Formats: sequence, structure tokens, C-alpha cells
Amino acid sequence: MRKLWGVVMFVAEKLKGFSWINVGNPDHDDFERLQTEYKIDEDTISDILDPDEQPRFEVEDDYKVIIVRFPIINRETDTLWHTEPLSIIYSSNRVITVCRKRCDLLDKIRPDEKLSREEFVLNIIYYIAESYLRSLKELNKRVLASKKVLQERVRKKELMALLEVENSYTLYMAGLKGNVAVLDKLEKVRGFVKTEEAQELTEDARIELSQGIEVVTSYSKMLKSIKETFESIINMDSNTYINRLTMWNIILVVPTVIVGYYGMNTKLPFADNDQTATAIFVLIMILLVGFALFSFIRRRVV
Repeated sequence: MRKLWGVVMFVAEKLKGFSWINVGNPDHDDFERLQTEYKIDEDTISDILDPDEQPRFEVEDDYKVIIVRFPIINRETDTLWHTEPLSIIYSSNRVITVCRKRCDLLDKIRPDEKLSREEFVLNIIYYIAESYLRSLKELNKRVLASKKVLQERVRKKELMALLEVENSYTLYMAGLKGNVAVLDKLEKVRGFVKTEEAQELTEDARIELSQGIEVVTSYSKMLKSIKETFESIINMDSNTYINRLTMWNIILVVPTVIVGYYGMNTKLPFADNDQTATAIFVLIMILLVGFALFSFIRRRVV
């Protein structure tokens, strides 16, 4: 079931071996219910409310808290660089998933992937790893589109788009590495990865997360190369414009100096013959300007 943005969701589902409570975009009443009905302490609620909460695994008295980060589209700005924490509260007879925003990937988990609490949690981590790879492909498409536009004309909008993607890669790398650390801790929990299916899920999730880290590293290097290339082009264009302005400044200085020289109240050659002085003045300017232009053209400044 898809909900509209901003609508609170509190869904309880009775499965074969445990209960799953999914809380999306919670409000104050939802947190009150988590505290009173499900005995979730205030510190855990505070961590759930923190949008910057990093992936981790903690053991409380009556439950375990697993926090992982997943990529999400910012619906307000239509950007892909945003990541959100997903809190998984794991106890003996239930699994509670809480997210500040809508976590669509939970809808993809099939009924046969919810046979046990452990496999269900591992499936969540696996689908999160897959979502990183999909988002990275979309980000790479944006990089290639911006690159194509920049090859025709350097635009501020496209450069800012590349900066946004660079922020994406930084956040994605932090999320992926944090999720790997959580998976490592879950493997060490006694009895968590106890079945062959759970072991396969753990290995699959680890492979997907490792691939995500490799892809982020590769795309980051490519983006860095693209940025350095266009920065060099911008610097070269700036130097060309500065050289051209300098050239025209020098050319315009020549007649200014000659006119100023003849404007002084001193005895100058051909001062008594206006036509001869004018012809010589024009000829000297033409020769000097022509020489300057010839020199700049030879040096490919123009």
C-alpha cells in the first residue's frame, strides 16, 4: 500500500513466528504508543528522531537496536543525495521498523522472506544494499548528462549538479561502510546467523554492500577526473580572455602615447606642416598597431 507524502503509517502484521510493526513518518502519538505499548525507552526514541544517526548495533535490556542508513529521494527537491536512518528494534517475539520518512523498500520484501526474525532483518539489509546500487546508477546518469552539457558550454547549473553528486557519493560511502559494520556485528551475535539461509543472506548482503563501496569509489574517481578537466578548461579560457584584453590594451596605448606626445607644448618635427605631420602620425600608428597584431597572431593570442 502506497501512502501520500506526510501521512502517518503504523501497521502491525502478524507473521508465522513473530510480529512485524512498521512505523513510517511517525508523529508524537506514535512515539507515545511505542513507549507505552511496546516498552521502547526514551533514549531509543530520541535516536530514532535524529536524522544524522549513524549505522550501529546496540543491545538493550529487552531488545536489540539495529540502525542502518538507506538512500532516499528527497521529494521536495527531487535529489538523490539524501540518506535516512532506518531503526530496527529486534526482540524475542517481534520486529519493529521505524523510519522518519517513508521506506518503500520494505514493501518489496516477500512473505516467504519473513519466515524468521533473523532472515527478515538480513533481507532488509540486503534490499538496502541493492537500493544503493540502483541510486548510484541514477547518479552516474546525471553525471554523464552534466558532462555532455559542459562539453558544449560551461554552465554554473551543471557544475552545481556535479557538486551535489559529489555530496551524494560522500554520504553513500558513509552509509555503506556503516551498514557493513552493522552486518559484521550481527554475524558475531550468538544464534543470529544460525541457518544456512541466513548465512547465504548475510553473504549476499555483504557482496552487495562491497559492490556498492567499489562503485562509489570508482564513480568518485571518475567525477574527480571530470571536475579537474573542466577546471583546467575554465582556467585556460580565463587565461585566453586575459591575454586578449592585454593585447587590445597594448594596441590602444600606442595611438594614445603618440597623440599625447604631439599634444605637448614643445617643438616637434613637422609641426609647421599639418598634412605631413598627420600622414606621418597615421603611418606610425598603422605600423605599430600592425606589428603588435602580427606579434600576437604569431603567438596565437588572438
